[in-house]
Amino acid sequence: MRDAIGQVFALQVILIFVMLINGYMAYSVNYTRAFRVKNQIVNIIEQYEGPDNEEAITKINDYITRMTYDVDNQQMVQFQNDNKGAKCPGYNGWCYVPHQVSSTGADEDRNGVYYTIVTFVNIDIPVVKNILGLGSFLQVVGETRTIY
Repeated sequence: MRDAIGQVFALQVILIFVMLINGYMAYSVNYTRAFRVKNQIVNIIEQYEGPDNEEAITKINDYITRMTYDVDNQQMVQFQNDNKGAKCPGYNGWCYVPHQVSSTGADEDRNGVYYTIVTFVNIDIPVVKNILGLGSFLQVVGETRTIY
């Protein structure tokens, strides 16, 4: 009887270890995808000088579709509620927050804007999302250069 209990305990330890490794690998793959999408969105916004351009939004949406990047809308709605001025065009996995910047130079005053881009890591495990409430841990944040 003692050996049977010892083997069940060992099997439980092995299963927990396997689940932890698989969970880490799933998070790593999804984080990498969100990071790549964020970098490409930053490049497109800098190229088109802002996300308000219809051509830029189309290019971003095409890239997101090709990357098979899919995120629950609940994360984006929560981000918009937490950050005043945040916009999530199309609710397809990314949001941005515009920041106004003004600088004074020797010749003139310059006004510009830079954007904080946020993408989200897609972890679709209800127990983890609801009980632990990882929130900002599942966000990948980046900024564009200042656009004058």
